[in-house]
Amino acid sequence: MKRRRILQALTTMPAAALLRAKQPAVPPKPSPAAVEEIPVIEATIADSAGVTVPSFFSHAQLETLRRISDLIVPASNDLPGALAAHAPEFLDFLVCESSEERQTLYREGLDDLNARAGQQFAQPFAKLSSTQADVLLAPLRTEWTANPDRLTAFLRTVKSDILQATQNSEPWIHVMSKRVRSAGGVGTYWFPID
Repeated sequence: MKRRRILQALTTMPAAALLRAKQPAVPPKPSPAAVEEIPVIEATIADSAGVTVPSFFSHAQLETLRRISDLIVPASNDLPGALAAHAPEFLDFLVCESSEERQTLYREGLDDLNARAGQQFAQPFAKLSSTQADVLLAPLRTEWTANPDRLTAFLRTVKSDILQATQNSEPWIHVMSKRVRSAGGVGTYWFPID
C-alpha cells in the first residue's frame, strides 16, 4: 500500500466514526397491544362528507345558474352534466373569490335573465322550458364581436366557466379516465372548500 493511500484512509476514519455516532437509534417495535391502542383517524374529502353550501349568490340567482348549467352541459350517455358535476356550486365559490368586476357581471347577468324571463314568460328563468330558455340564450348563437352588450358578455363568460368547471370535476374525470387512455392520470379536478 502506498503512503498516500494510508494517509487518505487515516483522514477519513474520524469522519466515519462521527457519521456512525449521528445515526438515529431505531425505536423498538411496538407490541400488538400498543398497536391496538393507536387511534385511527379517517380523513375524507369535504364533498363526500357533506353538501357544499352556496354563499355568494341569492337563492334565485343560484337557481338561474343551475338552469343555465343544465342547458349548456346536460348529462349525455354516461358523461355527467354540469349539475352532476356540481359546477354551479363551484362557480358560487369561484365568483365569491373573484374580482368585483366579475362578481358584478355574474349578479347583473343572472338578475337580467330572471327579469327578461319574467317579462316574456311571466316566470323565473329556472322554471322555463328548454324552448323558452333558448329564446333568452339566443345571444350565444350570434356572431362574435369584440364589444358585446352586457348580457352577451355574461352569457359567454358563464358558458366558458360552466364548461371548465364541469370538465375539471371529479365525476367528469372519473368517467373520462375509463374512456380515454391519456386521461387516466389526469386527476386534476377541484374540490369546493365551503
